[in-house]
Amino acid sequence: MSQRTMPVRDDRWQPVDRIYDGLIDRAVDNSEDSEARDGTAEMMAGGLLLAVLFVAILKGAGSIEVALAVCGLLGGLGFLYMVNSARPAKGDRKQALRELGGPGLLPAGYLVHRKAWEAGVSDHVAGVPESQLLAAAELCNIFPGTVDDLIKFVGTVAIHVPADRHTSADDVRRRARDLVRVGKPIVVDYAKSAPALPTPPPEGEKTK
Repeated sequence: MSQRTMPVRDDRWQPVDRIYDGLIDRAVDNSEDSEARDGTAEMMAGGLLLAVLFVAILKGAGSIEVALAVCGLLGGLGFLYMVNSARPAKGDRKQALRELGGPGLLPAGYLVHRKAWEAGVSDHVAGVPESQLLAAAELCNIFPGTVDDLIKFVGTVAIHVPADRHTSADDVRRRARDLVRVGKPIVVDYAKSAPALPTPPPEGEKTK
C-alpha cells in the first residue's frame, strides 16, 4: 500500500526546531539501522559450521555423497531460517517516533515535516479526510498544540461547516479553504492565551 502524499502548504513552510529535528533524525536513523541487517554475519557463521560438519561426516561415514546430502539439506534449512530471521520487521521505520510519544504528540507543525511524515505521521492521519488534512496543513504553523489536537480541532470545525458533495479535487480544495476561513480566527484568538508545548531536553540531557 503506497504512502499517503504529504500535504504541502501554499507557502511551502516546514517547521525547523533543532531539538525536535535532532530527535526525529536519531529515531529514524535507529530504525533504518535495524532494517539494514542483511544476514551476512549469519551466512558466514553458517558456512563455517557446515564446512566443519562436512569434514566430520566424511570422516565418520566415509562417503562424500552422504556428507554432501546431509550438509546440503541442513544448509538449505539454515538458509531459509536465516532469510526469515534477518528480514527487517515490517514497518520499523513507521514506528520510529514511538520514543517521542508517537506521531500524534509532535507539535502541530510537524504535520508537514518531510522526515516526520515518512516516519509515521502519514499512517497516523491515514483516516483523516483530504479536505481536513489540507486545512490542518494550512493551520499547523500557528496552532498551539499537537498534531492530534490540530486534527481534532479541524474535525470539529468540519462538523459545523456545511459540505457539498466532493466530486473533484477542486471541490476538496474549496472545502479545505472554507475550513481554514472558519478555523483560523479561532486559532489566532486561542493562541494568544494558550500555554506553550513543553520542549524536550537536548540529546544527552536528562530531565529532573
